[in-house]
Amino acid sequence: MSKKLNGFTLVELMLAMFIFALIGLASSVVLNQMLSSDARATERREELEQLQFSLLLLERDVRQMVMRPVRQVPAEQRNIYLFSDGRYTDSDADGLAFVRAGWSNPDAMLPRSMLQPVVYRLWDGVLQRLSHSYVDDVSAEPAIQNLLHNVTDFRVEFIANGERREEWNVASRLPDVVIISLQTDSYGRIERWLLTSGEGPLGAADEQGNPQGGGLQ
Repeated sequence: MSKKLNGFTLVELMLAMFIFALIGLASSVVLNQMLSSDARATERREELEQLQFSLLLLERDVRQMVMRPVRQVPAEQRNIYLFSDGRYTDSDADGLAFVRAGWSNPDAMLPRSMLQPVVYRLWDGVLQRLSHSYVDDVSAEPAIQNLLHNVTDFRVEFIANGERREEWNVASRLPDVVIISLQTDSYGRIERWLLTSGEGPLGAADEQGNPQGGGLQ
């Protein structure tokens, strides 16, 4: 007597293949969602790191702001030590240009001073920091650092003696506070109040190594 062979029918095989296909499709969708979520999380983390670094850099530079005139500025404005007009800084919104001290130069090993002219500006949706090696000689192209992307507006205000100002035109002193406002796609409007160093005198050691010549652009 012959044995009866048990097996899957064609319908059962097709049903099993369909179930496996659904499982594979669902797994693929879940995997793609996980990868997409991970990519978005990475992008958000990078944006947050960029924002934090930009604000820290701004805070450091503003805190080290000094009362140092630059020769390229017209003579009648040389006792004004910072500018926020976007026309001066080639910015799409406000800008911020000044000279800061504290640029590290251990034992004067480098042929420059400890002063550095810096400019913050909004350029094509990117917050940029421009810097030169010398205060009074900017014949070389500035170093441009892209700090934060997807910025739609950049505004600068000032506080001195408790009075808030939209522009700085006060001679022979620095503001007490610089107010920075950024409008970003990811985080909306961000405002920071940054303290300056006040009106302390500029030390001769900071000037050492600074050549004579042009000025801040």
